Amino acid sequence: MAKTSVTIPDDLFEEAKELSDNFSSFVTEAIKDRIRKVKVERALKSFGKWDERDNDSAALVKDLRSEKGRGYADRSD
Repeated sequence: MAKTSVTIPDDLFEEAKELSDNFSSFVTEAIKDRIRKVKVERALKSFGKWDERDNDSAALVKDLRSEKGRGYADRSD
């Protein structure tokens, strides 16, 4: 476990202490919640990225599985 110092506004610190007896656990849970939220936001932003492609995903996979598409893994150079 890592120990660290953070600087937060006094009013925020006081409110957190009112809500929890264990400030470290409170901050840990808040950070976990924020990380989860950011990951969901990133995932949502990625939705629809395939719409910008000319081929659908099935065509892309078929092309990669064909002899023509296998050149991406050619290590003979």
